[in-house]
Amino acid sequence: MESSRSRLLPALAALLVLVGCGGDPGAEAPRTEPAPAQAEQSAAESADPAATGTPAEAALAVALRAADLPPGWTVQANPVPNGDLSRNPSLQGLCGVTFSSESHRTAKFPSVGLNPAGDPAVVSEAIAYDSATAGALALTELRDAFRSCPAQDRSFLPPPAIDGLAENVVVVRYQLAGGITQDVVAQGRGAVVSVLIAEDPAAGAMAARSIATRMAALPAPAIGL
Repeated sequence: MESSRSRLLPALAALLVLVGCGGDPGAEAPRTEPAPAQAEQSAAESADPAATGTPAEAALAVALRAADLPPGWTVQANPVPNGDLSRNPSLQGLCGVTFSSESHRTAKFPSVGLNPAGDPAVVSEAIAYDSATAGALALTELRDAFRSCPAQDRSFLPPPAIDGLAENVVVVRYQLAGGITQDVVAQGRGAVVSVLIAEDPAAGAMAARSIATRMAALPAPAIGL
């Protein structure tokens, strides 16, 4: 029987390519051993946002967790190998745009939400930057990138109305050529940004609200405010 990990990682790579409005469909997905993935997800699940002291700790506290999603869903972390971000972009290349904010990242925590059938339907990254200015810049660059993104194989639709999000937010919905609709919800506070991509609109909105609640609880000094 195919393992959940072998199903999950190629699907994650596909989702990231789709949201990138281009890119290399043959790019290999990040590979992570189960033990580090389990350890990082356990740390994320138990992290108290109010007790964080650095942007990296704050990003971990707002990383996707099972409680953010409907009952029966699970979450798998996909840790960055050795924490090396140099070859592990977050937004770089999306819509063919260069993101200067990428060089200001200090940590990130990618994860995938699987529905009760075991299908990856939500992907997320919680990203720490070296300053609140860099975090805000990332969202500005993301907003501008989507505005200039060539239609080609996707059609942009009216974005979903999701209440309870952070003050600085980017929300986009588009339909791919194959008929799949994806929602992108990116929100930030200070030096921390959460980017979420969902093929299940209700689950994506639920997770985004839950993440926003934890983001609001982050101490201002921990996120450069």
